[in-house]
Amino acid sequence: MVKEKIIRISRGNKIPLTFRVIFSLILFIIHIALTGYLPKAPVILIMVFTAPLLPLIWTLQDIIEINMNNKIIHEYIWILGNKRGKPKPFNDLQYIFINTTKMRQTMSSWGGRVHYNQYDEYLAYLKLNSGKKYLLTRSKNHESLVNKMKQISVKLNIPFKEMNQ
Repeated sequence: MVKEKIIRISRGNKIPLTFRVIFSLILFIIHIALTGYLPKAPVILIMVFTAPLLPLIWTLQDIIEINMNNKIIHEYIWILGNKRGKPKPFNDLQYIFINTTKMRQTMSSWGGRVHYNQYDEYLAYLKLNSGKKYLLTRSKNHESLVNKMKQISVKLNIPFKEMNQ
């Protein structure tokens, strides 16, 4: 019996943290407001039907799964235990590489002050022999990403490269 060689990498939450927090707060405020204006039975029904939205938005994960035995790459959204996405076959993996990108963020306040933030973001990709590339993960911390990708390259038995260093 052959042991399954599957590597799963989470690329993070699909919905940004600020949206998840704001949505949760709005939902709680609506529930509290409804208890003051409506009878208990309709409020309970509304809460029962809207409460499952919270775990849904908090658990949406963007994941890539590489199955070396079946030679399949599966990019999917994980929603409460269900996978949404189609697996794609591949012939061979070529290597894992990391690219550096300059990111710039402009933040302005109501007072008219503008703050510029510039930083490097590191993106790890998996390159196939066919030339297709898959984003594995991203990070602001170069060393932790390199260590993580070296471990994955050993598991996949492929080389690891840093492109623009």
